[in-house]
Amino acid sequence: MKPPAREIVGTAAGWHFRVAAGVFAVVVAGELTGQALHGAAGTGDRGWLAFLVAGGWVVGLVWRERVGVVRAWSCCIWVLVMSLLALRFASRHTLLFGRIEFSGDQALMVAQVPASGPLLVWLVVGGGFLVVEGLWGEWRAGVSTLTALVSAQMALMILPAVASARGDWRRLAGSAPAASPGEASGSFAGLPWADLAAWFILSLVLAFGLVIMGDNWSSAEARSRRQAWAPAAVLLALTVVCLGADLSSGLWLPAAVGAVNAMFFGAVVTWYLRAGGRT
Repeated sequence: MKPPAREIVGTAAGWHFRVAAGVFAVVVAGELTGQALHGAAGTGDRGWLAFLVAGGWVVGLVWRERVGVVRAWSCCIWVLVMSLLALRFASRHTLLFGRIEFSGDQALMVAQVPASGPLLVWLVVGGGFLVVEGLWGEWRAGVSTLTALVSAQMALMILPAVASARGDWRRLAGSAPAASPGEASGSFAGLPWADLAAWFILSLVLAFGLVIMGDNWSSAEARSRRQAWAPAAVLLALTVVCLGADLSSGLWLPAAVGAVNAMFFGAVVTWYLRAGGRT
């Protein structure tokens, strides 16, 4: 299957898209340099937040091209608010991720949840949705399910990097069985499988919401566009950053997942650009 030529980002390839992409490239370079100099923490909480904001900006521009300004904002707000509520709930109750405690710069907290949390979900779910849709087309229920599966698979790499390598959150004693990397059969690199299941459920709910808001509100012309290369490039950058954090912390299983992700997203970007998908 060959992607349609020159229909990937449309008007989002104007100056605003180029500026966003340029800013994101600079932030990615800074984060990788920070990791090389300071290990998994990279450029710290503020640098990590800048990385997520810049990446979210690029993904948001592609959504804007797909469904228009108002609907793109609606999709973004849907993901940000719902993920913020889920993380807030997880900090008070044990139903979702087990009760967790967030750490980091208090100035970067929203409702006692790091602002980076919802932004990370927007990158993974919002960007992943566009990549999946671009590859698999109009099978709407399938797009939602595959988006959730891609998100859960990426969580195998992301959550250990955020929790263990960066130390942005920790599980409170007694909320779930504790485990160190590789020690418990009920965990992946010290991360309980229940956390990954919760991530999948949250991603599935968010993806179904994107189908309703993004698909039902958009025109047939907008739905026919294949806008996968730009969000795939953002997810590739996220993969490389998390891969570096995992390697710096000796988290070899998450790093192996990250290497597979890097090859996948790199192949998607290369495929689309070689097919003439960049305007």
